[in-house]
Amino acid sequence: MHSRRPETLKIDISKYRGVEEDSLLRWFVELDDAMRARRIDDGNMQVAFAQSNLAGRAKTWALRLKLHDPYAFGSLEVFKSRLRQTFQPPRAEFRARTELLKLKQGKRDVHA
Repeated sequence: MHSRRPETLKIDISKYRGVEEDSLLRWFVELDDAMRARRIDDGNMQVAFAQSNLAGRAKTWALRLKLHDPYAFGSLEVFKSRLRQTFQPPRAEFRARTELLKLKQGKRDVHA
């Protein structure tokens, strides 16, 4: 009897380019969903997968850091934190969370 490998779902995500119109928080949500669907649990693989979904300024930034320090991103959390510090404008996270909350509430009356 052969043991079956758990099935994975291949979800494509948008490339994060590091430009103003890209939402970093939205990209993080897409990234986390895709890694769960693909069952990418290893920290090094998570960072590699995240880096493979960068483009433009963001990709150049990551490659430049890795050229100077191959261990610049020790974990996915470090990678995300450094991306935030570099590309997320001040108060952007607050605005993004407010938008997300509005979307979740939908048409429900909050005062009811």
